[in-house]
Amino acid sequence: MNRTQPPVDPSDARDPAVAREWRLQEQAMREERDGAPMDADDPRLAQYRLLSRALRAPVMEPIPYGFAQQVARSVEAATQNSDRLERWLQQGLLAGLGLAGVATAALGGAQWWTAFAAGVDLLPEGSLTWGLVVAACCIVTWGWDGAMRSVGLGPGAARAA
Repeated sequence: MNRTQPPVDPSDARDPAVAREWRLQEQAMREERDGAPMDADDPRLAQYRLLSRALRAPVMEPIPYGFAQQVARSVEAATQNSDRLERWLQQGLLAGLGLAGVATAALGGAQWWTAFAAGVDLLPEGSLTWGLVVAACCIVTWGWDGAMRSVGLGPGAARAA
């Protein structure tokens, strides 16, 4: 049993708004075909006439051969220049952050080192050793990933190709 209603014929007068829009569209197509002057009294009809005129206009000329390659080359050149600048800025910011860390450690190191050593003494026996093992595993993993990316074998290499 089909419970959906069949599609409504737009020319059907059951819905007055749909029927009016249908009549306006048909009138606009007819007036455009006949070349009748535009009537300013009905703005909706004028909109349909403009739409009908646009649809009857010839299509634009096709894009030139190799357009996609030209756009890709220009985008690639722009991104390479901006990537180089971003890389320099990132390296400068990282160097500044490292210098700020070294300066902070040198100026206030005596105060925070004693607090850090006191906190380490509160840890259970052997937890410092396991913490160092976990840190070493992280460093090796991240270092290996960085080395693979630098030779083009990392996960980002497949997407870039």
